[in-house]
Amino acid sequence: MKKLLIIIGAGASIDFGMPTVTEIDKLFNSWASRYLPLADNERENLYTWVKNKVVKRLEEKSTNDYYQKPNFEQTLFTIQNIASISEDHSWGENHPINAFIDFKSFPEILSHRNRKIADGMDFQYLIGYLIDDLLRYFRDKCSKLKEHKSQQILKLKYLFDSLKEEYELGFINLNYDNVILSTLPDLSTGFNKETGKFDISEFYNNKWNFCYHLHGSVHFDTRELNEIDHHHIFWQDDLSKKFSPGAGQRRTNNSSSGILHLNSNIITGLDKPNQLLKTPFKQYFSKLDQLANEADSYLFIGYGFGDKHLNSSFPIHRYDNNKIRKAVIIDWASDETDGQFYRSDNWANGLTETLRCNAILGNGIDGIPPKVKYYKDNKSFEFSPNKELPISIWYNGLMEACDNAQLIKNELK
Repeated sequence: MKKLLIIIGAGASIDFGMPTVTEIDKLFNSWASRYLPLADNERENLYTWVKNKVVKRLEEKSTNDYYQKPNFEQTLFTIQNIASISEDHSWGENHPINAFIDFKSFPEILSHRNRKIADGMDFQYLIGYLIDDLLRYFRDKCSKLKEHKSQQILKLKYLFDSLKEEYELGFINLNYDNVILSTLPDLSTGFNKETGKFDISEFYNNKWNFCYHLHGSVHFDTRELNEIDHHHIFWQDDLSKKFSPGAGQRRTNNSSSGILHLNSNIITGLDKPNQLLKTPFKQYFSKLDQLANEADSYLFIGYGFGDKHLNSSFPIHRYDNNKIRKAVIIDWASDETDGQFYRSDNWANGLTETLRCNAILGNGIDGIPPKVKYYKDNKSFEFSPNKELPISIWYNGLMEACDNAQLIKNELK
């Protein structure tokens, strides 16, 4: 049976009530005020202070009126950098980069009701607090998913069941939520369902019909495995049970590049390859290239093409002369959005980088590719005329794709 590798991005979970990247940034704005508000303006906090500083610099340095504001992952990475090289603790004061830069002054904050100037430890604590709150938020959402989004789950199951008629499925899930496993609960995750331990024999059996949470899951729970491994990840199926203390109460890891990362159940921020060095993340990541090679077709759902460590797994297999692998993208865009060729945003550039799009995508009729509205109105795909590197894009969103499952299946052939 043919194999279909499905990449699940944040856009795939929006119809199921999960927050967008923009909404997570707003949540962080709110949560940070509970922990580390600015002393002279408690409506602002250490998170917004960092973000506003970055935005102000982008405004000053921009050569035109267009610049992209940082999202929550970029802001977290900036905070990680500050925590990593601040000279108020031993690992920061020895960082080589401090021989060339001088820190600007940090703001006064209220930490446990005490007024103080923020230091590197405050930035470290902030990351832990925000990650812990984010996991609690997602677990609450996911525990109510089947109750609140049963119709959407049935629609998604119909799409996947239709694809299973012709393919073995494999999911690389970049989301923390349980949408995919609520839809197809029998998918293998690499964990033993009875013990909750990551099972090497289960993972390396080379069978398909899996769901690998490359960036972590609401079901991941960190426990002590032995005297050496204090932060081993187990699978906790019941989200109503108590999970272990969060990232804010754990040790840190310093990458070889000197960036500080907390031991967490999920991968956040940038510098993701350096965060993927523990089980099960490193096993998932190390298998990516093999899976991209084994697959006969690729399906990207709601993926922004922003993770370069993931994108890099596909080009060599797209150029494989022995097998043509069709790539279908399910996304949503507003009616007046230009087609892929005329876009210069991160999504379009990332798509080209990942799938080696080397032709002008269109409708196969008009010389000038129409705007997205044409494809949405006609329930059709924008596609590449290059038969050796086939790409098709569906702009009507995931739920419409579920209602038109046969069209998706036909396009993958």
